[in-house]
Amino acid sequence: MKKPLMILLLVFLLCFTFSCQKAEEVATENEAELTTIADNAISVDGVSIAYDVRGEGKPAIVFVHGWSNNRGVWDAQAKLFSQKYKVTTIDLAGFGDSGNTRNEWTMEAFGYDVVAVLDKLELENVILVGLSMGAPVVIEAAKLKPSKISGIVLVDFLKDIEAVYSQEDISNADKALMELVTEPSIEKSEPYFIQNSSELAERYVNMIKDVSKIGWSESLRNTWLWCNDKCAESLQNIQAPVVSINADQSPTNVEAFRKYIPSFQAKIITGIGHFVPWEAPDEFNRLLEEAVQEFVQMATSK
Repeated sequence: MKKPLMILLLVFLLCFTFSCQKAEEVATENEAELTTIADNAISVDGVSIAYDVRGEGKPAIVFVHGWSNNRGVWDAQAKLFSQKYKVTTIDLAGFGDSGNTRNEWTMEAFGYDVVAVLDKLELENVILVGLSMGAPVVIEAAKLKPSKISGIVLVDFLKDIEAVYSQEDISNADKALMELVTEPSIEKSEPYFIQNSSELAERYVNMIKDVSKIGWSESLRNTWLWCNDKCAESLQNIQAPVVSINADQSPTNVEAFRKYIPSFQAKIITGIGHFVPWEAPDEFNRLLEEAVQEFVQMATSK
């Protein structure tokens, strides 16, 4: 099943549009609970990985952003869920405050970024939440630390794991999106947005115009290659239950996913775009809390 180029573009463009808040802005709310650069974790290849920690309580929830995002995209969720749980938000290598001296920009390498933070914080009973590109990242992390992961939440990605992305589509998407982020403008960005297009395009341009793009093209391309070549194999090695929280812009192929994760379920929010946590924050937060409680019940019933 071939995906059109526009879907590939929208998935990533809508995802990074809303990551305008930086972690330092959140520090004014609760500075004592945030890490500093000196506290960064170190990934397996030596790259420094920035993260924030808030709150206490079990299970621990670890949020992973998508392509071009940083950990600030989860600020609203971190503030809310840290009232009840220990919450960690991570900058993957090449994004936010993390390092970018990496040779292999793969989903597996990003998985090790997450694991570096899990190990540094000695987290147990962890629920991983991955947005867009963060979905394959948390799957790879769960493969590496199966005994520590009690649940996985995928946010609006891997909606049809039987989809195959052609080399032409991957190359065209990479070219279009990298041109957009390398020379951003409101005029070029505006057509990609569903609503409030001028406001969102301006926010997007202001966000990325002075940001390093090292590793962005490589990680973008590897996302689609992972979907084509490694998704099914990786899912076969997952022990934790998996839930998706998706928008209804495109259908979720639940039956295909259940070939690998029989207990898989999808929670659908109607009438919104790809960036689910921002477009429907109240409903997303409700469904995420519902998923957390379902994971807790599964763990206690074993």
